[in-house]
Amino acid sequence: MSSVRDFWKKVLPHIPYVIRHDFWRKVFALIFACLLTWYAYQNVKSRMELVRVNIRNVPIRFVPLEEGVTLIPRDVSADITLEVPKEQKTLKNTDFYLECPVTKYQVETDMPVELRLDMVRSNIVFDELHVLAVNPDMIPLNIDIMDTKDVPVHPVSDSAEVMEGYQASLIQPERPVTIRGPKKLLDTIEYLETEKIPLANVTKSFSRQVDPVSPYGRNIEILSGKVKVEVKVEKNKPRAFDGIPVQVLFGRTGANNLIISKIQPESVTVLVDSVPDISQTQIHPFLDLSDVTRPGVYTVDIKCWSDNDRIKVVEVIPAQATVTLEPVTAPASK
Repeated sequence: MSSVRDFWKKVLPHIPYVIRHDFWRKVFALIFACLLTWYAYQNVKSRMELVRVNIRNVPIRFVPLEEGVTLIPRDVSADITLEVPKEQKTLKNTDFYLECPVTKYQVETDMPVELRLDMVRSNIVFDELHVLAVNPDMIPLNIDIMDTKDVPVHPVSDSAEVMEGYQASLIQPERPVTIRGPKKLLDTIEYLETEKIPLANVTKSFSRQVDPVSPYGRNIEILSGKVKVEVKVEKNKPRAFDGIPVQVLFGRTGANNLIISKIQPESVTVLVDSVPDISQTQIHPFLDLSDVTRPGVYTVDIKCWSDNDRIKVVEVIPAQATVTLEPVTAPASK
């Protein structure tokens, strides 16, 4: 014990006062500084150690280069290979995205685009990040531009007919409507139809606010809202068909024993209610001679029938015809 004391008595005078003063506190401070230095070294070492990470299905965002161009988002992705600090190796595909600039021309022509390493973007902060590969390196574009277009509106009625003796016409709105959606779809739309307007039992003109109908559902947005449609309802005006030949209907006896020598007039004018899609070939005026069995001159009312149930005959002009019948002459014997 005395030898240790003797040692310190000999050594301490040679140690500077700045060290000898509060010596043990300085020893503890030195030990703490060494531990702190060791911890910092290990931390830096781990940060400097990079590991390779493969991340699948990283989303791609297409960014238009031209101003005023809006692209419709497309669900497309790529795989990337990274070198990151070892402590950050647990990563998800949502931590990254690829920002791919495209031109309007590329979109309109469906030109493939190149996926480069410098397109990779991160949603989190890295001390050090190296992008090694992007797979695939080329990708078809297959996206569309969001655009707007003005188109006319064609009003549409339901299948019900107006009251008998009336006709209805739908007047197309003067102003077009504005629609928005993918340009490739807009290019196929020349007009929009309205929701169906009911016309059953209608006898008076009216107007109605109706919605245009998108042919592609929610893919096309109609910006203009409802449109006003005027429905004009009026009584039918007879439609005249001129020069329709008059037919003669005989009974069995008359058909065998009589022939027509003269009919006056041979053709007539028939007035019918004006309905769409009718033709003269569907109207058949005739003389009913089924009860006539003898030769002579007869004045007969002209009747009319049609093979179209929608046609209603209003009048036949003239109303009567005169027909001269003669007996069938037997051929002379040789």
